Amino acid sequence: MVEWNEGLSLGVKSLDDDHKNLLNIINKLALAINNDEAQKFIDSIFEDLQNYAIDHFRREEELLKKCNCKKLDQHIKQHREFSSKIPELKANLSHSKDSSSAQEVSFFLTDWLFNHIIEEDIPAISMFEECGLTKEKKEKKHILSKLIKKTTDKFSFTRRILLSALTPLIGMLLFGIIILHNNFNKYEDMKKTSAITNIISNIDELVHALQIERGLSSGYLTSSQNKFKDNLQVQRTVVDMATKEFLYKVEITEIKNIKVIQPYINRFKTDISSIINLRKDIDEKIITQVRTIDMYTEIIKNILSITPKVAFLNLDREVSSSIATLSSIQHLKEALGQERAYGTMIIEQKDATQKEYITFTKLIGTQQAFLNTFEQTASGAQKHTNETIRNSVIAKLVNSYEKSIGIRRFDKLDTEVWFRSMTNFINDLKLFEDELLFDINLLIDRRINDTIINFLLWLSFTGTILIITLSILYTFKKSTKFQIYQLTNAMKDLATGGRSHRLSPIHINRDELAYMYDAYETTRQKLLKGDIYTQLYLSRKELEIKKHQKENIKLEELAFIDPLTGTLNRRKFEELSNLELERSKRYKSDLSFLMLDIDHFKIINDTYGHAIGDDILKHFSSICLDMARSLDIVARIGGEEFIIMLPETTSEGAYIFAERFREKIYSCEVELEGQVIKYSVSIGIAVLDKDKEVKEILQKADKALYKAKESGRNCTIVYK
Repeated sequence: MVEWNEGLSLGVKSLDDDHKNLLNIINKLALAINNDEAQKFIDSIFEDLQNYAIDHFRREEELLKKCNCKKLDQHIKQHREFSSKIPELKANLSHSKDSSSAQEVSFFLTDWLFNHIIEEDIPAISMFEECGLTKEKKEKKHILSKLIKKTTDKFSFTRRILLSALTPLIGMLLFGIIILHNNFNKYEDMKKTSAITNIISNIDELVHALQIERGLSSGYLTSSQNKFKDNLQVQRTVVDMATKEFLYKVEITEIKNIKVIQPYINRFKTDISSIINLRKDIDEKIITQVRTIDMYTEIIKNILSITPKVAFLNLDREVSSSIATLSSIQHLKEALGQERAYGTMIIEQKDATQKEYITFTKLIGTQQAFLNTFEQTASGAQKHTNETIRNSVIAKLVNSYEKSIGIRRFDKLDTEVWFRSMTNFINDLKLFEDELLFDINLLIDRRINDTIINFLLWLSFTGTILIITLSILYTFKKSTKFQIYQLTNAMKDLATGGRSHRLSPIHINRDELAYMYDAYETTRQKLLKGDIYTQLYLSRKELEIKKHQKENIKLEELAFIDPLTGTLNRRKFEELSNLELERSKRYKSDLSFLMLDIDHFKIINDTYGHAIGDDILKHFSSICLDMARSLDIVARIGGEEFIIMLPETTSEGAYIFAERFREKIYSCEVELEGQVIKYSVSIGIAVLDKDKEVKEILQKADKALYKAKESGRNCTIVYK
């Protein structure tokens, strides 16, 4: 009888009542088995067990489903397995012939119930509490108590200590994060700016090449002598190479991911594809000079629009100002490039339309506007460099040409001189532009390095504070929680069967932990003592069991072994032969039986006496046992009659064995009490055919033996 322990209660009344009722049914079964009344009450007990189990499983599954149990399918599977097991247990109990088998059924049910409660249901208690199904959950609690309970459930003891210690640091950490975030954003802006400025030099080269191609194209269309043709073809190659280099840089840098300039990149790709048709029209001279200049100008303006966009990407005032300065020089160059193209056209034609003169004049005015913008953003050194360029000999020659074109005096003007002078002037500005770009890159690199240094300094500061805080917390945790962890590990070891984990008692600063240590050590010692007593008890029981086993073996041998010959007796032979017959039928294997009878054994008994006759029987059986295989069965079924069962043996194999055995017997001379005795044996053989029982085969073997006797004895006959 197993009594209910309140430690098994789940706090859910319906489930606890079910468990108690199931335990009562199992106890009722155990009591009936102990009183040898199991067969009398088996039907009613198992009917109650089946009904209660089904009802309990249904209620439990409904509650688990209500609480959204993640392992519901696993519970249902285990429930179904047990329900299907009940009829099997009932059948085993009904056919059990001894109390030990019945006790196994009772033990299985008891073990299942407690495993079901401890391993399946008890882990779900917290889930039942959250669903409000337990009695404890329904009790009213104060708001503070509820808050403490939720905090305890939400955070572990160590985390609560950690949070309480980190709370003063939250403000500082947030402040540090904000600064780090701002530094990071600044760094990202600088990286984007750097990515763009890395290709501005390519933009300059491309724009410069396109400007020269525009000027040469204008001169080619105006000239009747094709004097610009060769230079134009060379310049087109330069433009193509600059285009490829620019597009390659765009693909390998992050610039393609910057949305603000993405439309200009896409537009340029479209323009480049259309420049092929433009060149074809120029070669065939089916396009006007103005139209040619305008198309080149549109392409160049689109590319130059990238640079001012960079200034808006960056919040750094100095960087933005430097980029604006660079942009003004780029646009100044573009205005000069257009002026070169229109000037070439006007000089070559020795005249121009009113619109072309107006455009030429506007370009000169536009240059002054760009110079004014430059003066607002440039540094003193940059202004000085620009002034030097504008006062150079080349610049003065360009100014004189501009004045001559303005008053329409073309007699002393040369197209090639104008083009070369303007190109040299633009090249000087190009060198100045390269210097500006170099200075911008240096400035951006310096800003990036400053940002990285600030980022690392703040990161180091924040990390240092955090490391110091965590170190203090770690030390505090180790110093204050070491005993708790030690006790926890010791209890885990104790729960898994360990008994060697000893905790030294705390003699200084006796507190609750010291009492917990004492309680653990007392428990460990009690369990250790119990384990030793259990081992002694089990050892004693093991010795008793071995003793009983030896006695049972001896009794079994006495019950199934013929005491005179050492062969099996008829009862044991019938049991083993029936098993072998079933096996042979199942696997369709051969099975042979030899019926042996000692010839004239009655005469031996009458002549030499029964003692000599017993010795002959011993001699005969010893030869049988020696010649038989380990899987063969030798049995004595009568006075001088023996049977040998030969599994996995055909009639031919059985006959060969029988003949070898018969010859062995016949060749032997037995010396007993000074007398030499010779004897022979007759053998009948029968094999498994369509026989249903062993006795049918033995009847055939007996008939074959009878025929062997009639044939003069000392021979072997196979039944056919």
